[in-house]
Amino acid sequence: MKLVESLDIAPHISQVIDIGTAAKPGTVTSLMNRMPRISLKQWRMFHAVIDYDGFDGAADRLHVTQSTVSHAVAKLQEQLGISLLELKGRKAQITAEGLQVLERSRELVRHANALEALADQLRQGWGPDVRVAIDPGFPSELLIQAVRHCSPSLHDVRLSVSEVTSDGARRALHGGEVDIAIGAQPVAGFAARFLLEVEHIAVAHPSHPLFSGKRAITYDELVTHSQIVIAPAHHGDVAGPAESASHHPGAWRVCHPDRAIGILRQGVGYAWLPRLQVQQALDARHLCALPVTGGHHHHTRLYLMCAQSVAAGSVARQFADALHVCSEHCLKAGTGQP
Repeated sequence: MKLVESLDIAPHISQVIDIGTAAKPGTVTSLMNRMPRISLKQWRMFHAVIDYDGFDGAADRLHVTQSTVSHAVAKLQEQLGISLLELKGRKAQITAEGLQVLERSRELVRHANALEALADQLRQGWGPDVRVAIDPGFPSELLIQAVRHCSPSLHDVRLSVSEVTSDGARRALHGGEVDIAIGAQPVAGFAARFLLEVEHIAVAHPSHPLFSGKRAITYDELVTHSQIVIAPAHHGDVAGPAESASHHPGAWRVCHPDRAIGILRQGVGYAWLPRLQVQQALDARHLCALPVTGGHHHHTRLYLMCAQSVAAGSVARQFADALHVCSEHCLKAGTGQP
């Protein structure tokens, strides 16, 4: 049992009411329906006495007088009708009932703090989640950097991220389904800020028949082979730079570049994929860049747009600004990538 210093508490402990023998039918119901008589301030003072080794420590921590803390705890015991502390010489020891009340009351204070934090977020125009729709080629590392870039008060930012095509981003913004959209095309009616260019590269397994000729490959030759296309399933339209793939009879549609890489490593098809996401497979020689006529790579410009409902100063707006700042750092580094 933990000992705490006892000051000005003995008279109040002796006045504790024993409600165990006085309970009457209907008492529990009436207790559940009545308004709480104990304030969160009282609970916090009780916790401080336990956490900071006595009334002096609690008073110092809470920047109040020792008598204020002592009176609050004594009043708390009187209102509860049970002893939370009992005297042992000049010390007060927490009781068995006090230990049970301590854990439940800590939970109460945590919930109250969480409720106040939610109210602060709602006041800033931010709901439980920041809803973000991103192009499949947007580097996920930039999302992490943006969270870290935000102020410490946003340490618990919750993101709801979905991958969409340009048309999917347009529909999500107009439908009010997202707070932030990152797409390859600006959406009419929404201010668009350029973020960065993503390099896409044509790749396939080293044993793929496209490598057999050891010469440049034309686009006409590419369409005779199966293509793996990134197409988020919940939007049903095709993403990526090779728009002709939507009419390609041998196209395989997958929802994410990682899924495409897994298929390509089995020797099936070819794909245009973001270099950042495929670089590890290239370095390990699991995949190779195809020698396409006119160049085996091209770039997609990505833009950031906010929904009309995103207010200045809101958490969603701050996160959008952080995304822009992090992308600018990448551009200044000359890489265009994190």
